[in-house]
Amino acid sequence: MSRFLVTGGKGFIGKHLTRFLQTRFDSGLVHSVGREFDLREAARVRELFQGFGAFDYIIHLADVQGDARWSAQHAAEQFLANAKISMNVLEAWQLWQAQARLICLSSLWAYPEAVVDAEEKDYWNGRMHRPTEHYGLNKKFLGVGLEACKRQHGLKGAALVLGSVYGPEDSTTHVIPSLLARMRQNPDLLEIWGDGSDTRDFIYIEDQIQGIFRHLDYNGELLNISSGQACSIRQVVDTLARLMNYKGKIVFDASKATGAASRRININLARQTTGWPDNFKLHTLEEGLQKTVNSFNKSNG
Repeated sequence: MSRFLVTGGKGFIGKHLTRFLQTRFDSGLVHSVGREFDLREAARVRELFQGFGAFDYIIHLADVQGDARWSAQHAAEQFLANAKISMNVLEAWQLWQAQARLICLSSLWAYPEAVVDAEEKDYWNGRMHRPTEHYGLNKKFLGVGLEACKRQHGLKGAALVLGSVYGPEDSTTHVIPSLLARMRQNPDLLEIWGDGSDTRDFIYIEDQIQGIFRHLDYNGELLNISSGQACSIRQVVDTLARLMNYKGKIVFDASKATGAASRRININLARQTTGWPDNFKLHTLEEGLQKTVNSFNKSNG
């Protein structure tokens, strides 16, 4: 039976992935760690990679992150922390867990800002969104290091690009959980920065977990495994307002542009190589948001 190490296992995606793996396999085969192992410290990474036996898969989710505004305000802090984490994990992988497949995760933030239809071949074709490029660059750095270890040491693994993941138990400051909290806190008026036309590749958490799991043995260089569908912020706001029975006034303020482009993640390569996501029924936006709202109302009732 395969053994799994999940870093960042106490975060939003990590919790759901850990639960999925523990349900599918014996829970003793899944070692999930969070902030109790500070991966910025080489000694703690060595302890983690040496002290718990051989793993078959290392799914590396851990990083220092926040929303776009936080990231812009803490650029140096975030860049240095994530660079340390990446270096420590890559070195520990080749030294003490060389038999394991390393799965690293990337995002649309790592794609060039000017790319509208984000396809793997364009990953390096231009500069990223400047206020958050320090975050995206580390995703690229991690992927390059992974490929270098594969070439020199014969290791196996891949970098997978996720969509904008949402769903129950999301306590981050990302778009959907922030909207839910603000609708609850501001029953009379909800102000949205931008005109609502910006798009994201939203994907429900259960679907994204399936995408990760189904590509654990992918050994290519980079693969987009999102939904491949672009939904506007206005569409999300309108759907959430209806599902939350929100009666307040909703104002889209175009003068406060977010600076985020309307883009989508191209999943043609995944379709051609693995059949994703045609071999799995994704949640519609309505279905995913309904489950998310139900969980939010239950937790905040």
